[in-house]
Amino acid sequence: MRSILASLVQLATTVLVIAAVILVILVPLSLAQPDPGAVLFAFLLGPFDSVRHIGNIAEAATPIALTGLASTVIFRAGMFNLGTEGGFFLGGLGAAAFAIMVGIQGPLAAPLAILAGACIGSVACIVPGYLRVRHGAPEMVTSLVFNFALLFAGLLFLSYVLRDPTAGALTSPKIPTDARLDRLLQGTRLNSGAIIAVLACILGGVWLFATRSGLNTRIVGSSPGFAAHLGLPITRITMATQVVGGLIAGMAGAVEVLGLYTRFTWVSLPGLGWTGIIVAILARENPFLIIPAALFLGYLQVGGDILGRSMDIPSEIVGILTAAIMVAVTARIIFENPRLLRAIRSIKQQEAK
Repeated sequence: MRSILASLVQLATTVLVIAAVILVILVPLSLAQPDPGAVLFAFLLGPFDSVRHIGNIAEAATPIALTGLASTVIFRAGMFNLGTEGGFFLGGLGAAAFAIMVGIQGPLAAPLAILAGACIGSVACIVPGYLRVRHGAPEMVTSLVFNFALLFAGLLFLSYVLRDPTAGALTSPKIPTDARLDRLLQGTRLNSGAIIAVLACILGGVWLFATRSGLNTRIVGSSPGFAAHLGLPITRITMATQVVGGLIAGMAGAVEVLGLYTRFTWVSLPGLGWTGIIVAILARENPFLIIPAALFLGYLQVGGDILGRSMDIPSEIVGILTAAIMVAVTARIIFENPRLLRAIRSIKQQEAK
């Protein structure tokens, strides 16, 4: 009963924080427009006014749910590895390259391409994790730098190996139809990757809270000293979570590319790995809460897009509004989470050395 009451209090506090940001930013902004009510409606209710917009919310939530799950698995082991962004990029590139260069046809084309992308993308989390457990290098710094190293390595591969010479831009040849994911909702780009994301989050929650392996991971992340006293293999558990988190991040990139693109066109980091970290924090590192957290951020994104398109409001102002909501909610949760605060302090101490 107490846990339910605590959850309700936390939910009410989150709603109040969001309402306060809207009151401070959106209301004055709407009052400066000819029709204030239309501004409020566009941002708050616009994402639900059509099937297409609802599908857009789920579409936007799909990749960040997977990157949020990847970050959750990594964070639960006490690591602050930011390699999910590089893993997402590599996963998309690896899946596209596999689909184009191997050319498998039939129902196995998409699953094998996703598997290839997951394996390739996992490198982005494995290397910083290994440097941390083997040499004590701060994983936040190494993973941040490694993300950009992987970006430029990927662009080199795209430029000299995978590039379509007939295209007028830096892009791959078309991805075979058999390797692309099926659409779920007519009139939207929502695809079967959404089903993969939901199943992955459910399986992640079952693993974390209903298996011995998940329990050991939580012990290692929350109390390394107690884990050592119990004789748990801390290094092995930590590295296993980096591998699994990297695989999920790579799978997220593969799902994004095979579900939404006809060619691989990324020439910079997509940013969805960074957003996944916000999702993990919003979900309080609980895989079962990742789906509503991702849908919430998808709702903010769609509402901001509608506001920017339908009203005479600069996109920069819309970006400030959505960012302010995310920062306010995320900051509140961080300060309520002692383990996250300890992790941030530990990272600062490592950087000071």
